[in-house]
Amino acid sequence: MRLAVLAMCLQLAAVTTGCALVFGEEFEFHCPQPAAPGLAIAVGARANSPTPTPPTEIRQMIVDTMMGCGKITAIRVDGRPGLAGELVFSTGAKTKSNFAIDQTSFLKNVDSILARSHAGAPEANVLQALSVASDAAGQGGSVVLIDSGVQTTAPLDFRKNNLVSRRPALIAKALKQQGLLPDLSERKVIMAGLGYTAAPQEPLDEKNQAFLVDLWREIVTASGAKDVVVAEEPNTSRSAVTSPPVSVVKFPVAEIYLGCDTLSVLPDNGGVGFVADEAEFRDPAAARKILGRFAGFLRENPSVEVLIKGYVAHHGNGDLSQRRADRVKQELSSQGVSNTITAKGMGWGPYPSVSAPPDPRYDQKNRQVTIEVNCART
Repeated sequence: MRLAVLAMCLQLAAVTTGCALVFGEEFEFHCPQPAAPGLAIAVGARANSPTPTPPTEIRQMIVDTMMGCGKITAIRVDGRPGLAGELVFSTGAKTKSNFAIDQTSFLKNVDSILARSHAGAPEANVLQALSVASDAAGQGGSVVLIDSGVQTTAPLDFRKNNLVSRRPALIAKALKQQGLLPDLSERKVIMAGLGYTAAPQEPLDEKNQAFLVDLWREIVTASGAKDVVVAEEPNTSRSAVTSPPVSVVKFPVAEIYLGCDTLSVLPDNGGVGFVADEAEFRDPAAARKILGRFAGFLRENPSVEVLIKGYVAHHGNGDLSQRRADRVKQELSSQGVSNTITAKGMGWGPYPSVSAPPDPRYDQKNRQVTIEVNCART
């Protein structure tokens, strides 16, 4: 009977996690064959980024990887990302209490290598950190990024080329065309802390936080990730270190970007806001003034094409998002704009995702209209 139970445990271990057997006072732990996929955690313990704090979901992934005897790797997010340490769980425990001690010790060691993953080189290269983490996780593994997402090195230096005014999808597309994206195929990617900064980097407003979230989601998706999750927990702690230095990035606060291939986000709590459950501006004069700046650019560039997207806070709001997008289009047209303008109602979303249930934490973020400018037909 004991051998039969042992054989069953080993079969289960091959497809799940490690298997523990208790026979009286005896205890045995068997790693699955093959071991669980790897887990690589890139932590931005660097200047200008809050001290990395793994959310609950990532903590559970660490435990699951431990029980499956998969490799857990820590990667530094700095100007030259590299390995900070790696661990694989093993135990010779013969009693349940000793096994628990070994588990606790292992998890403390994981915390220790994450805490020691302080930046060693100036600046920040988040893109390269994802590449190193992908290699460490391996096919079928999971990549975790805990960082503000503010990169200050090529090819994604936010200090240059007015990147923060560009459409995230186009930035990701350009990086892919140049062969500058990491290979994240067959990897699950979880990102936490995006958009949250620490001194001397100024705190970002919701619009710029949303830009960073959207950009990194587009980047990892274009990199082939099979599953992309963005953890929404805020992190407003101080940075773990103040050196080596990381340059401060100036993020614009303007609601309108007047230029080619840009994305402007018009939040509902700004001048282009709507009466509750209606498609009429709360302050028509303010909306006309703000959109007038846009209209002037479009009149000077009649070949430019525009895509307006409307969003609402809850599921089941009918065509409200379409009517609000149409209202913005109508206002631009009334100011002499003859460009090709497409208005599209997107319904509920986009936070935390278009398939998630309504959540009041995201209502204000989801009440918005976006305007995309395309200067060349694709």
